[in-house]
Amino acid sequence: MRKITSLSLGFSFLIMSYTGIILFVAPHGRVSRWLDWHLFGLDKVQYQELHNTSMITLLFFGILHIYYNWKPIVNYLKDSTKKISFTKKEFLIAFILNAFFVIGTLTHIQPFKGFLDLGETFKSSWSENITKTSSNNNTNVEVIAIKPPPQRLGRKTLQELSDMGNINLEYALKALKSKGINNINSNIKIKDIANELNIEKSDVYKLITE
Repeated sequence: MRKITSLSLGFSFLIMSYTGIILFVAPHGRVSRWLDWHLFGLDKVQYQELHNTSMITLLFFGILHIYYNWKPIVNYLKDSTKKISFTKKEFLIAFILNAFFVIGTLTHIQPFKGFLDLGETFKSSWSENITKTSSNNNTNVEVIAIKPPPQRLGRKTLQELSDMGNINLEYALKALKSKGINNINSNIKIKDIANELNIEKSDVYKLITE
């Protein structure tokens, strides 16, 4: 069982590390859903699920590993008189090192802030330079930048999205009229359009931007 525990701990560590790296660079949730983002055949939700379940296996086999190695761990804490001491150099270094990572992350001091900012840069880069092409009589081709959907998309009206620069209101109204929506106007909310067309809010956004 010791061998199984060590090997399982190693595998779960590798899976959790891999999914953690992917999630570090993956786009934000609303952007990933809008882009239908996948990497190596898996979407962001699947990576999150793998990360969560591997955390459970890591925790379970980590506890077993501590159980099987309890005596050596206790010996690490014993001083020259064979008494447990929390002032041993090794314990203090390990504690301070981990405390430094926790406090540094929560307070956003360097180098942790730089690392977190790097992750945010990766995440934000997925929503930059998203374009579509439009043509006029097959002669003029125009590249148009598309913004990702804003937060709380369902509560936004067409007019609000237009004011935010996310959509061309005239194009959006024409696209929705072509889908048979009656009495369409700029004050209609995205969630109401989604309900009428029986589609997801993100699909409505695609419809009025593509």
